[in-house]
Amino acid sequence: MRIAAMPMFSSQDIPGTTGVSRTSGNADFSALLDEKSNPRSFISEEDLEVRKNEQEARQKAEKSAARADVISQFLDYSEMTFAERIRATWLSDHNLTEEQLAALPDDQRKAIEDEIEEAVKRQLGFEGESGGSSATIGADGDHR
Repeated sequence: MRIAAMPMFSSQDIPGTTGVSRTSGNADFSALLDEKSNPRSFISEEDLEVRKNEQEARQKAEKSAARADVISQFLDYSEMTFAERIRATWLSDHNLTEEQLAALPDDQRKAIEDEIEEAVKRQLGFEGESGGSSATIGADGDHR
């Protein structure tokens, strides 16, 4: 069968319909078509510029807040003693926070505190020494 000989249908061939119907379901679609074809419904360049500026301001504020948070974390870290830094690193490496550690049962918390203490001693060079009193840290940070 040739394409030209194929029967063609239109909305007029279906009983109860006319070319463009504005009944309940089609009303929303027709309104959308009217809105799209009406140039007054598009956003003006001024509104686009305002939205762009608002978005840029939001991004700048988020970036500034993130930067302030990083700076705050750095300052907190820089004010820690070497032992506190080792403790914070150990907890971070083991996906624990001080609050989570404090919430653990006493025996588990004690075991973790002992591991942290050993890590601090190793880092400070006190491992293998009796009592740790014979090792001193010089002004330049060398262990003697």
